[in-house]
Amino acid sequence: MSSSPAASANIVLLLEDDKRIIEPFVSYFSEKKLNADLIVSQNLKDYLKAFEDNRVNVKCLVMDLNNQDHDSAASINETINQIKTHYENNRIPIFVHSGNLAHFTELDEKGTIIKKQKNSRSIAQIIDSIELMLNSGFLNIFSINGTLDQKIMSEIHSAFVNQFKHNEIEEIIKSIQTDNPNDPEFSSRTREVFERIAVRSIYQNLINSNSEDKSVVVNSIEHYYRRTNTDKHCFYTGDIFENQSGKMFFVATPRCNISNRNFEQILLCEINEISADQNNSFQSAKVENKATGETKGAKQIRTSITDDVTNSYVGERFRFLPPSPQFRGGFVDLKKIITVSEEELMSYNLVISLVDDLTNDVVRKLAGYLLRGGISDTAYNEAQYYLMKD
Repeated sequence: MSSSPAASANIVLLLEDDKRIIEPFVSYFSEKKLNADLIVSQNLKDYLKAFEDNRVNVKCLVMDLNNQDHDSAASINETINQIKTHYENNRIPIFVHSGNLAHFTELDEKGTIIKKQKNSRSIAQIIDSIELMLNSGFLNIFSINGTLDQKIMSEIHSAFVNQFKHNEIEEIIKSIQTDNPNDPEFSSRTREVFERIAVRSIYQNLINSNSEDKSVVVNSIEHYYRRTNTDKHCFYTGDIFENQSGKMFFVATPRCNISNRNFEQILLCEINEISADQNNSFQSAKVENKATGETKGAKQIRTSITDDVTNSYVGERFRFLPPSPQFRGGFVDLKKIITVSEEELMSYNLVISLVDDLTNDVVRKLAGYLLRGGISDTAYNEAQYYLMKD
């Protein structure tokens, strides 16, 4: 820990000019014995120099908004601009620790911007959060030259180059050139196609990995993502919206219709909330299977997520969506189907989007539910007569 650049592989930068905050911050940071060095700067100029000098090793920023002897709108605005710059260019958490949070209303929904109002507990809360992120390894995942950088480059080399044999790359480029003879379009389209192949090949290698003969198991949060291409598609198949009364809906209109704007109404399936009884059953710690140690609650979750039709919660009518920090979960009700106009749907709030495999599974089950067959009821006693006849 120091007020000048350190040699640690993990550095936390603190921007603070108030000694009443600096001293307890330094003291508690030292007391926690974190695997990191703390660099304290009392003005923005020194802070930015410390960042540049230690860019590769800085894993977390803690910034006060005002760094003058008196309140200064100019100082606050300058610091806010630097926070925005760091947010856009650096993949690290930024704790905004200030008594002037009312001046900073932007980036409220961004996960790496953590706003803390200065109070008697805020210093401990910030350092405890940093400790959790350090001990979990999170701070070394997304940072510059972090594990994700290294893994992506390794996977690109392993996965991407193995996608092609002989002259396949040249043939792909020629096919793109045929449809995009103009140089600017040709170049941008080539980049788009090969970048998508690279990302997809990395993902498929990761999701299909079976090292040590163990299947890949995903966290519930991996079933969902927040779409960033909402400018192109304000809604898309697999999106979950919530209306003004709190009801949630799954967008079931096919992707091709949405992409080509070939629709009059949007097809939605209502999502039922997880009931108190269902929630209690998911939490049951009673052992269901002595051989495996699986509890009744774990079994109920497993059979719901895997869409076991013998599970009374899902059966043929419902598709379970597990809760995550981003989404409270629920059951897509394949019987509660409505259509709404695009204008009405746009008055709803976009909650989250399902990843492709879960989206496809919900659509599959919806199609199966709508197309389920059947014949007119039979007089079973009369049918039995034919079976018993000599």
